[in-house]
Amino acid sequence: MTTSTRHPMTPAVPPQFIENIYTPDETAVLFDIVRNNGPWRLIAAHHFKSAEEYLAVSGPKNRDPDVKLELSDLLTPTFRSYFGDRGVAYENKAHELYFNRRLLDMIKGIHGATYAVPGSYLFNLRAPAHSYDAGHFDGASWRGVDMGNAPLWLISVMAKSGLFERWEIKTGQVISYYYNSDIDGGFTYWPDGPDLAPRRFAAPFWNSGLLTNNEKMFHRGEASGPRDKRSIPKLQLDSVIEGAGTDEWVIRNGPEEIARYHDDDMRFLFHYSANVFDDLADVKRYLDHTDDLTVEQALGMLIDDLDARGVSYTSPSDPLNDADFVATLTRAYAMAPADYPAEAPLDIMRSARSGKS
Repeated sequence: MTTSTRHPMTPAVPPQFIENIYTPDETAVLFDIVRNNGPWRLIAAHHFKSAEEYLAVSGPKNRDPDVKLELSDLLTPTFRSYFGDRGVAYENKAHELYFNRRLLDMIKGIHGATYAVPGSYLFNLRAPAHSYDAGHFDGASWRGVDMGNAPLWLISVMAKSGLFERWEIKTGQVISYYYNSDIDGGFTYWPDGPDLAPRRFAAPFWNSGLLTNNEKMFHRGEASGPRDKRSIPKLQLDSVIEGAGTDEWVIRNGPEEIARYHDDDMRFLFHYSANVFDDLADVKRYLDHTDDLTVEQALGMLIDDLDARGVSYTSPSDPLNDADFVATLTRAYAMAPADYPAEAPLDIMRSARSGKS
């Protein structure tokens, strides 16, 4: 008799495709904020200080370590900000949506949970772009450690290590896409773990998307937009985007306009997340901080595990900002998808200095 072991990066339930996520009025509110309240920064500017940090989250399987990449090699014109986060609505117009009973109930249903607390409510704006994201999972949360006090690369390494399940918080997402094109732009996901075959939802999307458990499932947004518009030579980490008129978007470096796109070329995402709890004891443990993990404790547990595995490394004096230590952890807990749909191959990262990939 044989048994199979469930991969740790497997969602509680497979993602469910859903349509008509928002009413027309709700959609108008969200787009009004996105169009008129910018400028907005690159996702990379929010989360990464080095290529090593990016690769800890979204690096490909079996990457050649001799190919040295800079963060600038990995940039795409994908921008982000937040309607709300950690129980606070940042945008007054989005207040009712942030505390939306329907969205919270949908996420509770993933886990059969009783209680929910709104988490991050973010939006992405993407101009025509390649996708160097080899597959990632959303930032997990543990009691005491989450995206509010720990960098994304550490969150990713912690989740891959499997050392912190005792403190893990259940979450889920309602994700809506707006991409009125069938030029690539789909959603690839690995519901059975990164070593097994991927599946995908193909574009176009409009007010449609997923009810999903993305912090437990590798997935990636595919390249999108007209293929001849996907490279912006002057794109840099401090580039920003903002609405221009009623149907265009401008990317700038300071006062310099470096690219302009029509709505039809853009891909938008509204990403609602919530933490959910089985019972009041679970809620109180979370709110009262009676059994919290700390960032320092998490780093210590990772270092102890490296030592137990016999991994050779130089002890870091500043582990949160040591690129070599980040790379060591990435290798020690390496985990990434092996295969991609023929319709949505992984774009190849190239070093601007050597031309090597």
